[in-house]
Amino acid sequence: MKVKVFATLRPLVGADALDLETGAGDKVSDALREIIQRWPQLKSELYDSNGELSNRIHIFLNGRDVRYLGGLDMEIPENADLRIFPPVGGGR
Repeated sequence: MKVKVFATLRPLVGADALDLETGAGDKVSDALREIIQRWPQLKSELYDSNGELSNRIHIFLNGRDVRYLGGLDMEIPENADLRIFPPVGGGR
């Protein structure tokens, strides 16, 4: 499964997309666990000090924020589009 990452996350992983073993039938939390295992520097970006998904991070599954779909326990459907957005600022 490919997971797109944006903004400040890209330099941490050296790419704009991550290839994961996790996929259809797994949960979003499984994908995040694999990401942290392979790119440990992302843990502090994705999770707060209590081990919860940071309020600053938005994870979209097929265009919808997982917080409104069932959270990290949401099952990943076939051909899912998973995207992770850090806080973004700036612009005019």
